[in-house]
Amino acid sequence: MAKTILRDCVILIDGVDLSDHASSVTINSEKDDIDLTSFGNAMHVHGVGLGDASIEVDFFQDFGAASVHATLSPIYDAGEAVPIVITPAEGAISATNPGITMDGLLMSYTPLGGSVGEASTMSVTFQNGGDAGITYDVAP
Repeated sequence: MAKTILRDCVILIDGVDLSDHASSVTINSEKDDIDLTSFGNAMHVHGVGLGDASIEVDFFQDFGAASVHATLSPIYDAGEAVPIVITPAEGAISATNPGITMDGLLMSYTPLGGSVGEASTMSVTFQNGGDAGITYDVAP
């Protein structure tokens, strides 16, 4: 069984490839746990509620044209969901390199952060902005 080692993850934010400025990505998908326990139950009874999703990315800041700030700042200002596509590796989308997608809202943006002599980095979290949440595309 093959193990996945992230070396060349592709991160497309609103169609812009920011992979070369990202150092970490985490995709979260969860559902509410609804307690359905009633009198007479000997154990808790759980139900599945509404789902939610988010994508977290750590970026090295870059103020150049078509780079990190030029991409993220207008998304934050507009307050509208944009398509996010993540693949574990470069190359065609396939069963072993799925396209993981979500329409994401950028709810906060910190354009500059760091200490003297350190790289300016930031963590951004895109919240689910659509009905589908996280979807997986395994074919082009």
